[in-house]
Parts: sequence; structure tokens; C-alpha cells
Amino acid sequence: MEDLKKPRKRRRCLKIFGFIVLCILVLVGFFLWDVYRRTDEALQEMYVPRGEDVPILREEPLDLGDDPFSILILGLDENRSDAVMVATVNPNLDSTYLLTIPRDTLVNIPGFRTSRINHAHAYGGIDLAITVVQDFLNIPIDYHVSIDMDEFHTLIDAFGGVTVYNNTVEFSKGGYHFPLGEIDLTGNMAYYYVRMRFDDPRGDHGRGERQRDVLAAMVNEIAGVTVVTRYQQILDAVGDSMGTNVTLNEMVTMSIGYNRALRNITNLTLIAPGRIFPEHGGMYLIPIPEDQRMEMEILLRNHLELD
Repeated sequence: MEDLKKPRKRRRCLKIFGFIVLCILVLVGFFLWDVYRRTDEALQEMYVPRGEDVPILREEPLDLGDDPFSILILGLDENRSDAVMVATVNPNLDSTYLLTIPRDTLVNIPGFRTSRINHAHAYGGIDLAITVVQDFLNIPIDYHVSIDMDEFHTLIDAFGGVTVYNNTVEFSKGGYHFPLGEIDLTGNMAYYYVRMRFDDPRGDHGRGERQRDVLAAMVNEIAGVTVVTRYQQILDAVGDSMGTNVTLNEMVTMSIGYNRALRNITNLTLIAPGRIFPEHGGMYLIPIPEDQRMEMEILLRNHLELD
């Protein structure tokens, strides 16, 4: 009799266990659906399409999931791009190149006199900014992300902060002190960390490097597990501070198929002395030497597997 009770008890335990597992799966399913739905709604609110008149420099359409792609990243300050960066992401090499273009770089802006690269967005929005960067580097820009520099600190706080390594200059700004070495940044701290310019002996180049470091730290956070637990805070933050033409399906493809590449970032920059140009109203501009510009063009085109 006791032998008959044991199988019954075991079956009853298995049924209970199966019911608990089913409940957990249902709850997880509802949670993931809620994340998907809310993320899709947030991306629709900040969706900024690329204009039809913007040149397409690809001979064949991008096959996202297999092909390398590029992103133009702008940090906006009163509609001017205080930060200009281009990322090329190659899943075949598991690598990302992140190029910082000094905001004072001398470029030709179609329809306007030759001017600073950071004026392009102020003159013609994201479409003109893409056109100018494509013309300057001779590479296709597939996607764009614009971040309001006055609001991006809320996004960093939504992540729970970011960690960077300051290996160049110790300084204080905005009531915060930034020593050499590893620094944990809150949103407000990051705001002042990337804004400092005049106390850095490298000037705008130094600020550009700090902007890259913070951006790379944000990418690591986006690819991490903590995003799942903080998704609502992150969605609230990006809705107020970001514009992009990346759709939800494209974002999912990037996070899955390009995850290793996005975690392996190589920082690049264009460096040249600036000077006052009387013929441009006494504006301070940085003319990038053609040999340096061409070297960067070849490097990025090869990374995008265009040549």
C-alpha cells in the first residue's frame, strides 16, 4: 500500500512543479511583451526619418544582420551638434570603430558658405548633417542618433550611472571633482565631465575623448542585463532626450547579431591645429589635412567592407 502512495505523491509533486513553471513562463511572457510594447511606443515617439533627398552612398541595400553598418551620433546643444561621432559596426570582425570629428572642423555645407561641421544640423537638421558627414568621409551613413546634451544625464541616471577611466587630466567642474583613474559617474557628473574643455591641455580633442568614453560606457550598459530591470526608466529618459531612425526590429537585430562587435570599440579621432579664418568672419576652424582625412576614409570604408 505504501508503495502505491509513493508514485501518486511523486506525480502530484510533478504536477505542482509543472504548474509553477507554467505560471512563471506566463509571467515572463507578459513582462517581455510589455517591454516590447513600451519600447516600440517609445521608439515611435522619437522616430526621425531620413529625408528622401539625402544621398544614399551604398550600391546595394544594407542587409542588416549580415552587413557592417554605420551610425551618425550627434550631441545637440541648442540645435548645434556639440559632439559629432561616427560609429562603424562590423559583425564579421566583431569590432566597432568610433570616430570623433572635432566640432570646429572646416567643411563645405551645401547651400551655405564653408563653415563648422557643427553648424550643419543648425542649418538643415539631421538631413543636412548626414549629407555633410557623408561628403566629408565618403562613407554611407545608415542610421542616426541625436541626443540632447541638456537631457542625456537623465538617461545615464536611468542606467544607474556609468563607469569611465580618466587617464589624462584631473579637474573640477560644476561642483564635482574628477580625479585620475576609474570614476563612477551619475548623470549630473557625466554632464560636467563631457562639457569641460578649457582646463584640458588638449582642448576640444580632450573633450571629444571624454564624450567617446561616456558613450562607450552607455553602450556597455545597453548591452547588459541591468537594462531589463530598468527598462521603464530608460524609456522615459530616451523619450525626452533622443531622436533616431532605428526601428524596434532593427534594434533587436543589432543587439543580437552585433552584440560582440558593439562591445569591442576602437576609438578614433581627427587631430589638427585650428586657427582663426578672417575670410569666414573671424571664425575659429580646424582644417583637417587631406592626407589624414583620406586615411580615415580608407579605414572606415574597409571596415564597412565597401572596398
